[in-house]
Amino acid sequence: MTWFIIGIVVLLLIILGCSLWIVKLTKQEKEYMEVSNQYLKDIGKSYTKEEFSIAIFELYRNIIQAVQDENYLYLREALSDEIYNSYLMAIKNSKERHAKTIVEDMNPIFSKLISLAVKDNMEIAKVWLKVSYHEYIIDTTPPKPEELGMRMEPRIIGGSKTKLLEKEYILTLVKTRAEKESVVCANCGYVTNIVTRNACVRCGANIVSRHYRWVMVAKEQTRTSSK
Repeated sequence: MTWFIIGIVVLLLIILGCSLWIVKLTKQEKEYMEVSNQYLKDIGKSYTKEEFSIAIFELYRNIIQAVQDENYLYLREALSDEIYNSYLMAIKNSKERHAKTIVEDMNPIFSKLISLAVKDNMEIAKVWLKVSYHEYIIDTTPPKPEELGMRMEPRIIGGSKTKLLEKEYILTLVKTRAEKESVVCANCGYVTNIVTRNACVRCGANIVSRHYRWVMVAKEQTRTSSK
């Protein structure tokens, strides 16, 4: 009889746990509901949610590449002070350990604009992003004298070149509100939407000052998996 009661209690706890998990997922889905194109149109935006989401994925991919390349000028312009300093510290720690993280083949699984608000002179956006990529760590220890001049493949000391990682993030971005969202390039005369692009799409000339570029101010990792 005692074991029967224990079994019933365990079963009830499992059911309760599953119910709470379902409620949590449902709440998350509601919180992460994608902004509609009609909403963007209503607030005067000239771009679609799809165009914006792709642009933010490209921004995030460029940030990760800039960390890998130690492109501090790009990072300084694309990140808030707090996130910039955290990446700076990560790079410094990796160098002290004679290690370097390599990220390759990053692709979007999905990228969704889940919030866009205009407050005073600022615009605040949140994007739910899921990406896949390969990540591994190589040894950057200086070669020994007898190894100088020898062509050697970098030694992998962590991660995997073949295992595909999948990670989800909630990215928060801000920028100064621009009076005009489309600008005529002074170099070639082509019109470019400055909300999703910082450079002319025809000639590549820089057309957006730093104040009007999206800057990543927060990154919350929500899920990780590997294949």
